[in-house]
Amino acid sequence: MKSFNKIITSWSKKKAIFIWVLMNFVVIAMMDLALFGQTTGKLKDASWHKKLLHAEIPAIGQWLFIIPSERIGNHFMTAPQLGLSSFLFDFIGQIITNVFWLKIPIPIDDWAAMGIILGAMYVSVYKVFG
Repeated sequence: MKSFNKIITSWSKKKAIFIWVLMNFVVIAMMDLALFGQTTGKLKDASWHKKLLHAEIPAIGQWLFIIPSERIGNHFMTAPQLGLSSFLFDFIGQIITNVFWLKIPIPIDDWAAMGIILGAMYVSVYKVFG
């Protein structure tokens, strides 16, 4: 059986990026299910046992996708770029969750933080300093 690294290196860069992005969106969905699934809807007034069960199942699924997506990302990004990109995916998840699930506005400080993070990604990717 081929090792995971050999499989990844056999992919084209476009294929690796596509799979990495797709896996990160699965991570976002699982994260939001784990975080908000237990505090909204029918589970809002459920026992803590039931909330724990419904939070842990998506959390396990989240980790099943985080680890391979990070390994895939390491083939075309540096560790700081990969760390910053996770903030980008978290912010995308926050926008989707706030607008479509929680139906609350996105505060200005969240937009400002995302602008700072995108600026840091630009500096990291294009090595602006030095």
